[in-house]
Amino acid sequence: LSRAGIYGHSGGGFATAAALTLYPEFFKVGVAGAGNMDNRGYTYYWGEKYQGLLQHQTETSSGGMDTDNYASSAVHNYAAGLQGKLLITYGSTDTNVHPNMTLLLIDALIANNKDFDLIVMPNRSHGYANEPYIIRRSWDYFVEHLAGKQPPKEYQMGSD
Repeated sequence: LSRAGIYGHSGGGFATAAALTLYPEFFKVGVAGAGNMDNRGYTYYWGEKYQGLLQHQTETSSGGMDTDNYASSAVHNYAAGLQGKLLITYGSTDTNVHPNMTLLLIDALIANNKDFDLIVMPNRSHGYANEPYIIRRSWDYFVEHLAGKQPPKEYQMGSD
């Protein structure tokens, strides 16, 4: 299997970015939308549900690194692992997953000199994933980078 792609929005956006950075030998292309890339900055009960209470750890088994129990799931910590093609999307006024979650990942990708693509949806909150523009751009990304084909230019989604 040489052409595996992955798509996700919200928690799925997190999973997509994590898959591309942690399993780059398998996942080649991904579209990550509005992902909660670091649960330290997301709604407190979400992280607590799956990771327990946030606990600061001053010593680790690796020699005293100052960290916490959420660091291991923060995608930006694995940005160096990106090898495939990643399209990141987010809404500029997202009130569910703050745009800073995406900016943390973007900053880490830049720090690691990784190429990525970005779509910012102006004046959109969290629920933009089903907008025709995002659907088309996501499909186009997979067609171009998985199938190696040129997608139709400015294809219009219909409701018929």
